[in-house]
Amino acid sequence: MNISIFLIGFVFFLGGVSAWLLPTFKLGIYLLEWDFLSLKFNFYFNSILFSFILFLVTFSVLIFSTYYLNSELNFNYYYFVLLIFVGSMFSLNFSNSIFTMLLSWDLLGISS
Repeated sequence: MNISIFLIGFVFFLGGVSAWLLPTFKLGIYLLEWDFLSLKFNFYFNSILFSFILFLVTFSVLIFSTYYLNSELNFNYYYFVLLIFVGSMFSLNFSNSIFTMLLSWDLLGISS
C-alpha cells in the first residue's frame, strides 16, 4: 500500500471521528465570578472551528505582510495592532459573559 494513500485515508478517518465526537465537546474556563463582573470563556465545537479558520486567515495575512511591508518604518507597530485585533477576535469568539464581550468588542473597534 502506498504511504500517501494510507495517510489520506487516516486523515479522513480522523476527520470522520472528530466530526462525530467533537459537536458534543464543551470546555468552560471561569477566571472571575462576581455579582456583576465575570470573566468566563466557553469552548464549543463551532467556536473552535471558527478559531481555526481565523488562525488560517491571520497566518496568511502575517506571511503576506512580512514580505510586502518588510521595509516599512512602523512595521512592528502594524504587527502589534494586528495581533491585538486577532486576540480580541479570539476573545470575542470564546467569551461567555457581557463584560468579556464588551471588552473584546471595544478592543476590536480600537485596533481596527
